Amino acid sequence: MSSKHATWAACGGLAAGAVGIAAARSQRAALATAVVAGAWLYGTFDARSRLFGAPAGARAEPGAFALTFDDGPDPRHTAAIAELLRERGHQATFFVLGRAVRAHPEVAAATAAAGHELASHGDDHRLLALTPPSGVRAQLRAAEEAVRDATGSPPAPLFRTPHGVRSPWLGAVARAAGYRVCAWDGSVFDTALPGADVIAERVRPLLGPGRVILLHDGDGSGGGASRQQTVQALPAILDAAEAQGLRSVPLSALL
Repeated sequence: MSSKHATWAACGGLAAGAVGIAAARSQRAALATAVVAGAWLYGTFDARSRLFGAPAGARAEPGAFALTFDDGPDPRHTAAIAELLRERGHQATFFVLGRAVRAHPEVAAATAAAGHELASHGDDHRLLALTPPSGVRAQLRAAEEAVRDATGSPPAPLFRTPHGVRSPWLGAVARAAGYRVCAWDGSVFDTALPGADVIAERVRPLLGPGRVILLHDGDGSGGGASRQQTVQALPAILDAAEAQGLRSVPLSALL
């Protein structure tokens, strides 16, 4: 079982267990507990939920949107994405994993040198629904140290949690460490490898001033899955953005 599915199962089991215990007391207690458990699951798994604190909001800056990439750097894809964006006058935000930066520091450094923004995606892509505050701090610290070692500078103070999963305390821990928790608009699901044309078609209706697009340049599972379809989709995505008078800028510029 993957860590993602294990987290889903653990959270679902906790919610069901709490309802079951309450049901042994009374139907009213079971109903109240079910409402609380449902709210907890919603706050945990909906990246844009405001229940555990609103994610950082992007303003609708005329002519500007944010292309963001998760789970890299990966030398097979990140460099190609970063260079294509640079050539066409766009800048992106790469939410990098500490372990990937340690494995490929030269790719992280080159991405930053090409004018793109590096931000934190944590260290090892574990889902943080049940991770205690000390573990969240450790994830942020490890990724920050990896980026600093690779580039000479810390990442931008932005944190996108793996799969957008949060806990009731995660936002406060991130803020105390100087980070803003970031989400995204819509769903592209480029990791499902639906084909470059489909990826580009899914992005088009999401484009607009202040919109935040989530794509992937790496495989957070550590399995080494290809993101070549995302690379291949990027020219069409940029064509569609430019046709609307849009340029991708670092996400921090829109917050």
